[in-house]
Amino acid sequence: MVKGKKDGGKGMKTKVLLIVTVIALSFCGLANAGTLSNWGPTGVSEIPNAYVLSFGVGIGPNIGFYGEHTLTRIPITLGLGVGLEIGVTGVSLASETEVIPIIHAKLNIIEEKPLLPSISVGGLLDLNNVLGANTFYLVLSKEVGNLKGHIGAGSGIYEGIFGALEFKLTDKIDLIGFYKSEKIGVALNINILSFLNATITYHEGFIGQIGASISL
Repeated sequence: MVKGKKDGGKGMKTKVLLIVTVIALSFCGLANAGTLSNWGPTGVSEIPNAYVLSFGVGIGPNIGFYGEHTLTRIPITLGLGVGLEIGVTGVSLASETEVIPIIHAKLNIIEEKPLLPSISVGGLLDLNNVLGANTFYLVLSKEVGNLKGHIGAGSGIYEGIFGALEFKLTDKIDLIGFYKSEKIGVALNINILSFLNATITYHEGFIGQIGASISL
């Protein structure tokens, strides 16, 4: 009997949690979900851009295929509303059960102006040294009409020069061309809802991502 009461209590807690979540989503401002890169920082597919999340939370689980390897990444990013975002990305290879945490942060040092690009610095910290050297980068972004451009340089997984051009095909679809790791990639971003999107990428293999973000 006592166990039944406990189970009933858990069920009630679950229902309350679901109701609270729905209410919270209803009253929160919903932001464009196309904000997180596959590694966690706000960005375009495989690279970061110079923008940061406003006060809110973003998540962008994705799965990529690189020859015989399958890489799953689940980034969660928190925007602090002061030009700074922090987060953690769980990284896992299909051949292994361990999930490796990658900590990331980005600081916007110059906001975008009519004649100036947005400029940010950031980094990814791999405490387990799975990706090799830690990553640091500087990136610039500028929007002109239906076109956005990004260019940066870094170390680690962003070694060398990287960049991207985003072209808005429709209100809900963006076509993206980018350069990273001496390879050219293409991506298609589809805004399903105001807070939910899907991105399909081809770089070293196909990558699929579902993104969601909530402004608090």
